[in-house]
Amino acid sequence: MKNAFMGLILVILSSCALPVTTVSTVDDRPALAFKGAPEGAFIYVDGLNMGRAAEYNGEPKILNVLSGSHNLRIIFNGAVIYEQRVFVESSLKTISVK
Repeated sequence: MKNAFMGLILVILSSCALPVTTVSTVDDRPALAFKGAPEGAFIYVDGLNMGRAAEYNGEPKILNVLSGSHNLRIIFNGAVIYEQRVFVESSLKTISVK
């Protein structure tokens, strides 16, 4: 009888569930997307290599940056094919590389 009672208590306690809370944060930093960059071109933002330009084409990946002015440079086969100082504030800015 004692074992059955302990088993019943164990079943009751194991069926109780605590509330579950999910916290998510939204990344609302401005972002850059690059269209038309050749495969193998690299992006530099303020002198830092951010990776291949083709990865940040906006479909689906974008490059999040801080608000403000940034020096952009795209280098392909050792040559600068795009260079500009841009100001990004609060949304997605698409850079067209020709």
